[in-house]
Amino acid sequence: MVYSTNILLAIVTVLTAVFIWSRRTYVYWQRRRVKFVQPTHLLGNLSKVLRLEESFALQLRRFYFDERFRDEPVVGIYLFHQPALLIRDLQLVRTVLIEDFVSFSNRFAKCDMRHDKMGSLNLFFARQPEWREIRTRLSPVFTGAKIKQMFSLMEEIGCDLEWYLKRLTRDLRRGDAARGVVVSIKDVCDLYNTDMIASIAFGLRSYSLRNTQSEIGSHCQDIFRPNVLRTIDFFMIFFLPRLVPLLRSKLFTEPHTEFLRRVIQLVIEERERGGDLRNDLIEMLLTLKKEADLQQDKSHFTHHQDFLAAQAASFEVAGIETCSSTMSFALFELAKQPLIQERLRREIRQTFGESKGLSFELIDRMQYLEMVVDETLRKYPIVPLLERECTPINKKRFYSLRPHAECYARRGMPVFISNLAIHHDPKASCKSIECASCC
Repeated sequence: MVYSTNILLAIVTVLTAVFIWSRRTYVYWQRRRVKFVQPTHLLGNLSKVLRLEESFALQLRRFYFDERFRDEPVVGIYLFHQPALLIRDLQLVRTVLIEDFVSFSNRFAKCDMRHDKMGSLNLFFARQPEWREIRTRLSPVFTGAKIKQMFSLMEEIGCDLEWYLKRLTRDLRRGDAARGVVVSIKDVCDLYNTDMIASIAFGLRSYSLRNTQSEIGSHCQDIFRPNVLRTIDFFMIFFLPRLVPLLRSKLFTEPHTEFLRRVIQLVIEERERGGDLRNDLIEMLLTLKKEADLQQDKSHFTHHQDFLAAQAASFEVAGIETCSSTMSFALFELAKQPLIQERLRREIRQTFGESKGLSFELIDRMQYLEMVVDETLRKYPIVPLLERECTPINKKRFYSLRPHAECYARRGMPVFISNLAIHHDPKASCKSIECASCC
């Protein structure tokens, strides 16, 4: 009896302590007179996200347009017990991303440098000063001149897509349509972009459009195929980064990491032996490898065996799902709006009617096509939110948001910007293509 009473007393004491701690934590924004979203005990503002009722991006969009915060430059939110800020003021957004970027140069999400080198050396998760150096080295790959040099590689994949669509059309005419076969355009775009990234990033022809079960295609699609363990890993990396070293959460699974290492190593060795030149990412990685060999400091991060594979992984993550989603959304909108579809088709036919072949310059001349892509990205931004970690310079504990907002962001605090909300805010976005199409 005494033993049971002691256990009950201990449980009550722990629950009381947790409740008091929770109450003290969730008055952080109230004490600083910042309007905030009312949190749920222990879960903060993530209860709907955890119940899978709403994505975090849509939740931030809802907070952004909440009438209670219509005139507020910032909104206080909570990630479990962690106070965070949602920025609504566009001038403050400019300050965070451009004018005072040095104080917000790191992402709040992070990978463990010790147990996940592939993730931590990836451009999207690298931290200062590694991030700046990696970005400086990768930036030349994205110039117009470099993309123009890669155009012949892209054209090869375009021919494969044309062959795939002709075969698909033939099969539908033979009776697939009568049997009620549904074609997922998203899957078609996935195959196309897998081939594209395999060619310009890995220097390989994966032929996913010709063989949907190819090794590269299967591994690339595994990244975006959700399961319980991967969901937990991503959740820890993005929302509870302090627990990442403890739980050893990784950005990529071990089989995929080994696949990337093996492929990049084989391609680089083959390229070094043969001396073949291709205007792709591998050529840039070879240049980085040679520069790293000249480094006197052998402990420099560029010497790590996963550095080159991590950069290829950056292209894999940033190139497949992003491009295929944009293509799918663009085709979806064109299917809904036949007038815009017809005008775009007319521009394409007119442009190619003046030339015998496809070229980078011809595509660059198609202004209406560019408008369609831009409007698609406005309505369906591939990166629906930006997240940064407040890291004030000179080891200061707080960063003042004045004159835009009468509050401070403390060191280590996550700061969020909702691209999805800003793109749909009539005060911030330009006129849409529906209006432009009538001009």
